[in-house]
Amino acid sequence: MKIYTIIKFLQTNRVRLIIVINLIFFGSHPFISYSQDLYNLEHSLKYAEYLFSSQQYSLAAEEYERLVFFDRSNTDFKYNLIRSYRLSGDLNSGIKHIYLLYGNSLDTMPQILASEFVKLQLLTDSLSVVENFVNQKNKLSVENKAIFQCYSLLLSSNYKKASLLAKDAAVSYPAFPSAVIKLTQKATDIKFKSPFIAGSFSAIIPGTGKFYTRNWTDGIFSMLFVAGNAWQAYRGFSEHGIKSAYGWTFATLSASFYIGNILGAVKAAKRYNKNKKNEIDNQIFEFVRSDSF
Repeated sequence: MKIYTIIKFLQTNRVRLIIVINLIFFGSHPFISYSQDLYNLEHSLKYAEYLFSSQQYSLAAEEYERLVFFDRSNTDFKYNLIRSYRLSGDLNSGIKHIYLLYGNSLDTMPQILASEFVKLQLLTDSLSVVENFVNQKNKLSVENKAIFQCYSLLLSSNYKKASLLAKDAAVSYPAFPSAVIKLTQKATDIKFKSPFIAGSFSAIIPGTGKFYTRNWTDGIFSMLFVAGNAWQAYRGFSEHGIKSAYGWTFATLSASFYIGNILGAVKAAKRYNKNKKNEIDNQIFEFVRSDSF
């Protein structure tokens, strides 16, 4: 009975009129509430720009992904997406999206995206990829290729070649970054320490290998400790003869620290060299992370 009553109600002209009016209104305004939708193109762009300007790069990347989905042909969207990944430190996601966007056609990338691709590869220490890409035909400028080659050579510890390349590029391109020239010169001026020489010094005079690597405190400690134990061993043997337990105890300690001081000097030289290289590498990474070029 109730169902019959409802059907009769819907059949009245008044209800029909109301339904037709609503269909016309909502049919002509299908997106009446869409202006409040934060996921449309206009709002996503504004929100992405806000996030990027406030250095919320991870969130900005999410918004730029949405924008690329809206308009895959927009180079600015793609560039800002990859740049957001680089600045957020999510380097692998940036590289992955470049391959998703361009696949095997990396040579067709606009210059700004080609530059971002190389920066990401440098920051992930993928020097072979950098070398292959820079030497291929693509839309990178000749000047940028020279910059990236200098950085790749520096990261591979080929400092002299990087310095020569930077000087030649500075002559050919007046706008070539002075920071690159200074960095290559700084790297060339580094005097790396020889682990063999450090070990030899400590073998002759304990502690001097550490002096060679500028570890003054460790050097003094090694020298005094080896010498002190050797002196105690000498006293023990002098007072109690060759069978002196006291003498042998300190002789063993002295020999152990003597060998350890040689090995420590070798490690100190390697550590010194690594720290110097890291200084250069960190400056490169700092420059590449920036938007200076």
